[in-house]
Amino acid sequence: MGPRLQDRATSFAPIAFLLLAWYGLTRTGMVDPVFLPGPIQVFHSFLSLLSFSFFREELLPSLTRIGGAFLLSVILAFPLGILSGQIPRIACLLFPLCGFTRYLPVAALVPLCILWFGIGDAQKIAVITIGVVFQLILVISADSVAVPQELIEAGRTFGLSRSQVLWRIVVPWSMPAIWDDLRIAAGWAWSYLVLAELVAGNRGIGYFIIQSQRYLETDRVFAGILFVGILGVLTDLLFRVSGARLFRWNHEQ
Repeated sequence: MGPRLQDRATSFAPIAFLLLAWYGLTRTGMVDPVFLPGPIQVFHSFLSLLSFSFFREELLPSLTRIGGAFLLSVILAFPLGILSGQIPRIACLLFPLCGFTRYLPVAALVPLCILWFGIGDAQKIAVITIGVVFQLILVISADSVAVPQELIEAGRTFGLSRSQVLWRIVVPWSMPAIWDDLRIAAGWAWSYLVLAELVAGNRGIGYFIIQSQRYLETDRVFAGILFVGILGVLTDLLFRVSGARLFRWNHEQ
């Protein structure tokens, strides 16, 4: 077995152990299936979700919400993060607000979002954006600050203005790290999406999970959670693959 196969086997070992433990625990009959259904039952329920009706009624609304909220978060956080990392006055304005807001539990803000935006898509997008944008500003700012000062000084020596230094030196140098930040932020967005749909939803994966729980269809609850996890893994893989191609020079170092 080559090193790569060994690494893959090692990475799958914890998952295999959990599946075996799960199967063994449910197989003995010690746990009521209402509380913990078996993995085979959950797998069958997951397969039942692979239908056009589930895609239209639950998956598509969730993808629309998370896509809109994530795009809005990036539009807000990217320029503010870059500027606050390079301009101390902007950092003084933003950091206290971001430092305070990022510690607020997003669940506590859901009632206010419902009051302000109703229970439609705008409320879900607002919840996700609040949960992502302030933290994303701080991490993008940290990447912007990490740009070597000698590169900035070299740009100024060649007569670049402050805005030219930002967009020709700071942004290109920071982009590989910022891309990783976006990959992490996408995980936050999925978490806040499910939260928003659990509390106030009429469609979406989170709504599907809470409805299944109300009718004690625990296997469907697990199937919905598994669906979110797989979508998260696919999102992460998309960022990894695209990052490796967009910033090939960084991966070859």
